[in-house]
Parts: sequence; structure tokens; C-alpha cells
Amino acid sequence: MYFIIALSSVTLALQMAACVIALAISQAPGWRRARIVAILAGTAGLYSFFDLLGFLYRLEETSIAWVTSSNLAVAAAHVATWVWFSFSDSEGRWSSVNPRLRWVAILHVLSAIVISATGNAVDTSRLDTVHVSWLDLTFQQPPLTALATASAAISVALLLVSWFEQLRQARRGVAGALWNAIGFFVFVTCAFEEILVAAGKVDFIYLAEVGYFALVTPLIAQFVRRFIGDANRLHGLTQTLEAEVHVATGERDAAREELAAQARFTALGRMASGVGHEINNPLQVLTLLLEELQETARKKGDTDALDALDQAVSASDRIGRIVSGMRAYARPSDEVPVRIAPQALVRAFVTALPAPASDAPEVVAEFEAAPDVIADRPRIEQALAHAFANAVLACAGTDGRPGGRAARITFRTRTASDGRAVIEVCDDGPGFRADLLPRLGEPFVTSHPAAGSAGMGIFIIRGVCEAHGGVLEIENAPRGGAVVRILLPAAD
Repeated sequence: MYFIIALSSVTLALQMAACVIALAISQAPGWRRARIVAILAGTAGLYSFFDLLGFLYRLEETSIAWVTSSNLAVAAAHVATWVWFSFSDSEGRWSSVNPRLRWVAILHVLSAIVISATGNAVDTSRLDTVHVSWLDLTFQQPPLTALATASAAISVALLLVSWFEQLRQARRGVAGALWNAIGFFVFVTCAFEEILVAAGKVDFIYLAEVGYFALVTPLIAQFVRRFIGDANRLHGLTQTLEAEVHVATGERDAAREELAAQARFTALGRMASGVGHEINNPLQVLTLLLEELQETARKKGDTDALDALDQAVSASDRIGRIVSGMRAYARPSDEVPVRIAPQALVRAFVTALPAPASDAPEVVAEFEAAPDVIADRPRIEQALAHAFANAVLACAGTDGRPGGRAARITFRTRTASDGRAVIEVCDDGPGFRADLLPRLGEPFVTSHPAAGSAGMGIFIIRGVCEAHGGVLEIENAPRGGAVVRILLPAAD
């Protein structure tokens, strides 16, 4: 007797725990189907609860007719829920079950409730004695009526229908259906055994509780496993989203910095245009006066004064070049933009370069297909000239390339991944200093101060690129040297 009480208590606790777990899972989005599992576990637990009460009442020699009647209705509800689970859609909607099967399940539950409520489930006029020798257990019970036996048979029939559906789903490869089918086999076997015991045909303990446990456990395990899998996927998606947010934040910050830089350079351009204009007028007067003083000193033969004036004129010329560069950044050209093929533009520029000295860098051109651009040709040539001059300064004083070959300056054209035209000027020099790279393009920032560079070349190149709706990129090549890259929008 104590073995049966322990069995009922354990299965009751497990089924109630499974019911609570399924109810919790069913609250998650997309998990409404778990509520059916909660009902299955709840009705199975209720069956164990009535069995437990029945054995307790047996100890007091109290009639258990009402316990058997209650379990008849609970079994019908459990079977109807399995029909709901097996034949409903992925959302677990009761309305998706076949109408005929749905009405059979509903009528079966209602008839089982009526049979139980009216006291027609068991025959109380006689008691059958059941003796289980290996448990040293003897108890008496009233047999089932014909109506109750028919109701139990319908429950088994509906279970078989659900079992066949699970087998069909298992053949289709539906996850978990095979384990559900195995659980059905165990339950149907136990249900037949309980019907035989209740009918007085077999002397044994009731095993329906074991069958319920075998039926619900794989289902709960399947749902918990799926829930854990969803949680792991959600965690992975969260990490991916965090990484994407981090990247997007970095891109936003970079874009914000780029916009700030563009605004700064635009302001510098406007300032350069105004300052250049204001400096240029007195500078012309100063240069003219210095040239007159130069001529006077030359006539008098005053070599000291002549040397000083030569230095002053050289400094004046340098100021003029700086002013010219500042004004070139923002001053619109008088030329009408035309359609130009980057390959032809670079080829003409390289061809027009003067013959290099013996120790000068080698100049080569490499052409890949690039789209035509609409551009102010003189200003693009001006940008190329500044990029070339910067590359020459970078190559000056280097030992050339491996194997004793001369340093090389390479002009390239190609198409960017976004369809823009690309013109690159690459050199074999030491590359730009890391601390200067973020500031290149600002006026008076130079990597060659000893060579007399005013730091206006890349500033002018940037202005030309922006005037054409393009972008200037500056970087150090992985194998050494610097790359000045001009990206221009393709012509329509």
C-alpha cells in the first residue's frame, strides 16, 4: 500500500512541476502551444491526486466510487487535450483541429462528466477483491459499469488516433514526434492494464499514473529543450546586436567627426580665400619694391644688400605660393567642367612630366577600367601635381627599392566597390608619420619641413576633391610608402 501511495505522490509532484514549467513557458512570445502541455500535465497530475485520495480512503475503508468516477472524467479531458495537441496547427489553436474530431472529443468529455456526476461510472452493488501477492496488497473495488467501460474504450480509441498522428509526424521528421509516439505506446499499454484491473479481469496495481508520466515527460523535455535552444539563440542574437550597435556607434561617431572635419575645412576655405585676397595686394607692392631695391643694389654693387634682398624676394615668393595655395582651395575655377576619362587624364599628366634626372624616382602608370567623371581638368591636374610633388619629396633620400632598384612613383586608375572612379598616387618612401595621418589635409601640416614644404599640397588636393563631390583618402601602404587616393563620383 505504501508503495502505491509513494508512486502516486511522486507522479503528482512531477506532473504539477511540469504543469508550472509549461505555464511559464507559454507566456513567452511564440510559445502559446505550451499551454496545451500545461493542461496535459495538469490533468495527469489531477489523475494522480485522485488516485492518492482513493488509497488513503481505502485505509479508512471508505467507498472509492467517487474517486473512480472522477478519474473517468479526468481521463476523458486528458485524451481530448492530446487530440488538441496532435491535430492543431503550430500556434496550438483549438479551431484548427478537424471539426468532426473536435466534436467527438467535446462530446466524449461531456458524456464522461455526465456518467461520473450521475453515479453511473461504477457498480456499487458489489465489490471485487484484488490481491497483488508480490506487494502483499489486497484491496476491494467496485467494478466499472458498461457505460464507464464504453467511455474508457472511447478514451483509448482517441489516444490511438493521436498516437497514429504522432507516428505520421515522426515519419515526416517533426521534432519530438518519435519520443511522443513512444510515450503513447507506454501509456496505451498502461491504460489497457488499468481498464482490465478496473473490470476485475486482472489482479494488479493501477499503472495509468506510470503511463501518464511516460506520456508527458518526453513532451515536457522537448519543450524545455526547445526553450533552452531559443534562449541560447536569443543570447547569440543579443551578442550580435550588441556588436552591430557597437559598429554602428563607431560609424556614427566617425561620420560625426567627418562632418565636423568637413565643416572645419569649409570654414578654412572661406577664411583662406579672404585672407589670401587681403595678403595678396600688399604682397604685390612689397615684391615690386623689393625688386626695385634689388636693381638699385645691383647697380651700386652692394653685394651684402643684394644677398639680403635676394633672401627677402625668395621669402616673398614663398608667401605668394602659400597665398596662391590658400586661394586655390576655395576659389572656383573659370573652367567649365567636362567629361573626362581618368585613364586619359593620368596618361596625359604623366606624359607631360619633364624628363627625370638620373637619381629621380621612376614614374609608372597602371591603368584599370574606371568610369568617366565630370571635372574641372586644370584643378584635377593641379591636385595630381601636388600629389606627385609630395611623392617626390617622400622618395628623396631613400635607398630605393630592394635589389638596388630606383624608388618608384606609381599612378593608378581603377573603379571603387561603390562605382566611383579612383586615382591613386603611390610612392616607395617611408610613408607618413602615424601622428600626422589624422591631421593631413589641414593647412601648414607637412611631413617634410626640412625640404621647405609649406604644408599646403594635401590641403589643396582635399579642396579639389570636395569641390568635385569626391573624397580624399591618405594612408600608408602595407608594404611601405604612402598612398594618396582621389575618389570622384562617376558621370551619369
